[in-house]
Amino acid sequence: MISKSIGDFTVTAVSEGYLNSSHDVVLGIERAETERLTGVPYGQPVVLDVNCFVVRHGDRLILSDAGTGHSYGPTLGKLPQNLRAAGIPPESIDIVMLTHLHPDHSWGLVDEAGKANFPKAQLIVHEVEAAFWLDRAPKPDDSERITRNTRMQHTVTAPYAGRIRRIKDGEVLPGITAIMRPGHTPGHTTWLLQSGNERLLLWGDIVHLAAVQVPRPDCTLIFDVDGALARNSRQKAFDWVASEGVIVAGAHLPFPGFATLSRAGNGFAFKPVA
Repeated sequence: MISKSIGDFTVTAVSEGYLNSSHDVVLGIERAETERLTGVPYGQPVVLDVNCFVVRHGDRLILSDAGTGHSYGPTLGKLPQNLRAAGIPPESIDIVMLTHLHPDHSWGLVDEAGKANFPKAQLIVHEVEAAFWLDRAPKPDDSERITRNTRMQHTVTAPYAGRIRRIKDGEVLPGITAIMRPGHTPGHTTWLLQSGNERLLLWGDIVHLAAVQVPRPDCTLIFDVDGALARNSRQKAFDWVASEGVIVAGAHLPFPGFATLSRAGNGFAFKPVA
């Protein structure tokens, strides 16, 4: 496990495992360019790390995203065992902040029997995100992906009934501010930690495939609910992070996922932070 101190906060990266993806998930760029940027020939798997983060603040243990659970095969579902290896039993988590309600961030809320993996935790999720996945009536033109995920979100959040806090933008916990960056999902949310002059942004899925989307932030992915809006949110996040020199913690940046961004030509470059 790798940790960073941000003033009064300690942020620990915990691996959930990795996802074998492909070039075909990237939209808006030629295949030859994705091959060049990733260094992976077409047809071979493109590996995406899946990172979660534990935030210690005072006597609170806060988890940012809950991983995939048992649903994604043998390369994923490692969060509970890796938390225990770090001396953080899932039962000790007080709060789970969900950047959004996609499978690799929320299906790990429950175990194979459908019981809460974090039995005492309160869930915090943006009200826009909750409304889309938990309240909205299905529509005939919903994609199969949205239909399946909507059904599953009801299942994985059910054990937390009465412990789900729907929030707006702004400070949601001492030193933690919610900033919605929609597009990937309607209420996709980044969490800004600030203590004194130190800041870190837990940015969820602003980026999936860093080797491609950092130098080419105009690229989108098939997982985006609204690709154009996701692109706009990514550009705004990149501009702000690069200008302010803020450390980011990314769910799909190479583990442990801590980095800074700088401008490079028409795009950006990221530098891992130890």
